[in-house]
Amino acid sequence: MGPTATTALDVLLVEDDPSLRETLALHLSAEGWTVRATDDGDEALRLCDLQRPDVAVLDVMLPGRSGLEVCAALRARFSPSPGVVMVTARSAEVDVLLGLEVGADDYVIKPCRPREIVARVKALLRRLRPADLPPPGALQPAEVLVRGPLTVDLAARKVSVRGVALRLTVTEFELLRVLARTPDRVYSRAQLLQEVFDTTHEGYARNVDCHVTRVRRKLEGAGLDPTPIQTAHGTGYRFVTPAP
Repeated sequence: MGPTATTALDVLLVEDDPSLRETLALHLSAEGWTVRATDDGDEALRLCDLQRPDVAVLDVMLPGRSGLEVCAALRARFSPSPGVVMVTARSAEVDVLLGLEVGADDYVIKPCRPREIVARVKALLRRLRPADLPPPGALQPAEVLVRGPLTVDLAARKVSVRGVALRLTVTEFELLRVLARTPDRVYSRAQLLQEVFDTTHEGYARNVDCHVTRVRRKLEGAGLDPTPIQTAHGTGYRFVTPAP
């Protein structure tokens, strides 16, 4: 189960710099969250097997198993999988893209202030606990979006194509939800950044394109080809209801 409004957030922090790890743990704990910290990728997965975290903050460069490998393992082991914020000291675009490609929800580039990481975790938490969705039990027709053979269950946070479940990360689900709720409407990258990633910082714009690519790939793999997420050239993206 993901976090609820009445439970504390469980954060797994994986960082091999002792000073930074201690500082981040203090800042994350100050938010009232339970923090389990380690400097080792294999130990991180062992801790996850003991208790699935709600959010994992993963440094990319770790001794032994890298943060990228830990992220991929979390996506493979858990459904729903934890939210993942990658932290990398390398600002090259390829490193950020690799993190998003293996399933990271967000990223922060070092050097950074601890409060920036806390802010990205909070933004991810708002995706895990979407305030605009009706509470469980308060069933409303709008809780389920049916777009041709695609069904998006907002209350259960599940997606299926012709009855077959589709595994999406929390951010992939939010992106699809935003686009599918208003078919044919064009959303700019700036609008998607604000609505899905809860930021107006243009430095995170590649998040939008990478997650669109991942969602498209999964929809196409489920038989929705051509993809219902279309590019509005020079503007952004739109969702077009697929044929039955």
